[in-house]
Parts: sequence; structure tokens; C-alpha cells
Amino acid sequence: MAAEPLSETALRNLFRQDAVAGWRAFVDQYTPLMLGLIRRAGLSDRDEVMDVYLMVCARLSEDGCARLKAQDAARGSLGGYLAVACRHAVVDWVRSRLGRRRFFKSVAALPEADQRVFELFYWERRTPSEMAEILRVERSAPVDLTDVLEALARVDAALTDRQRTELLAMCGRTTAPGSIEGGAAHDLAADALSDPARRAHVADMNARLEAALRQLPSEEAAIVRLKFVEGLSDGDIARALALDTPPSARIQGILARLQATLAAAGVRAADVSALDRGLA
Repeated sequence: MAAEPLSETALRNLFRQDAVAGWRAFVDQYTPLMLGLIRRAGLSDRDEVMDVYLMVCARLSEDGCARLKAQDAARGSLGGYLAVACRHAVVDWVRSRLGRRRFFKSVAALPEADQRVFELFYWERRTPSEMAEILRVERSAPVDLTDVLEALARVDAALTDRQRTELLAMCGRTTAPGSIEGGAAHDLAADALSDPARRAHVADMNARLEAALRQLPSEEAAIVRLKFVEGLSDGDIARALALDTPPSARIQGILARLQATLAAAGVRAADVSALDRGLA
């Protein structure tokens, strides 16, 4: 007959009394949860899942299970702590296996303009307003904020959960790495925002975008921010906002309302093209 699961308090006490016995009880009780957390982070191949599981176990068992002994109940549950530990392990595992940046096949199948939006958003960490300005300079043609958001929606639809995990590991959305080639396109993007007038214009567009978002229902504004600023998946957004339907089913309607609000706020393609006349 299987033993009853230990409470978190009982497990912590066991770790402090006998680390070996505590570790055995922990592995027996929490392995299913850890495997589920690793799969939820985007891995599905059994061998890959087990690689990350063993990485997590190695980290948690170091120094006589020091991390588990130090886990403080006042700062959250053991399950929450393991969710963070497994997520970090997945990111580290993917990072260790990634080489030179290349497009996913699903992204490579998109139009070239959408591929560039993918680069700017995921690899260069540009905001929608910055992307609109960079694309306007690169194309020598007006670009609306809503054009950028619609392109991001197409890119998002092409990505799998596993691909999003790889992107998170690759750029972490904390530093601004180079573009796919690290050459002329990246240099042009940097030059596009080097002029003080252009930077001021981007800041103005950001302010108008924020004002437009405040005109939307709070749930719709949150969807736009989470999808197009933070880069979250539909599943993550649905869980965060407790949505009954995937955000992708509503995004076109939200973008249409946002476009109308942006136009009323004066953010239009003609507005960004006027910047060139002011710089000329």
C-alpha cells in the first residue's frame, strides 16, 4: 500500500532530519509535478523532458539538498518554487543547444515583411512604435502601428509553444541582441532611431498608443499588451486573464477598434511620413 503524501511542512522537517530520506520522499512525491511543469514549458520529446528533469534533480540535490532545505514556506508553496526552478532549467537547456540564429520553418514561410517584424520583436526587442519607425525608414514608405500589430498577430499564429520557449531562451527579452545577419539591416535599424527627432516621435507614438489602449475595455487592452509587448502565447494570456476563448479568436476585432482609436488620436501613416518632411 502506497504511503500517504507528506505535507510540505512534514517534508521540510524530514529534509532537515535526514536529507537522504527527504530526497527519496521528494522524488517519489513530486516527480509527476516536475515532469508536467517541464512539458508545460514547451518540451514534448520524452528524452528532452528527461534531460531537463535530471538537470532539475541535480540542482536540487546539490549540497545535501540545500535549496530544498532553504525553501521558505512564507515565500510561497513548494509547487510554486518548483515551477520557477523547472522553467529556469528549460531555458538553460534550450540555450545550451542553440547555435546561430535562424528562422523557424513556419516563420520562413511568412512574407518577408512579416519575417522582418519577427526579427525586430523577438531578436531586437523593439516596441511596436519603434518597429513602425524602423520599418518606415527601411521601406521609405509610411507604416501604421496597426500594420505592425497585424503582422505580429500573423507571426504569433505561425509559432508553436516549443518555438516560443526557444525564443525566450534565446533573447530572454532582457537584452537587445543583433538581427539575424548582424549586418546592414541591424545597422539601419539602429540608425533609424539615432536621430533625436525620431526618438521623440517614437516616444510620442508610444504615448498615443497608451492613450488609445485606455479607451479600450480593460480586458482588450490587457490582451494587446500581453501579446504585442510581452510576447506571451495565447495559452499564457488565457490563463493570466481567465479567458474562456483564445485571444486569437478576438484579436482582429480588437485591432480594428484599436485602429479606429489610434486614428482618432492622430496616429496614422501620414503622421509618421510627416516626420521626414520635418527632418528634410
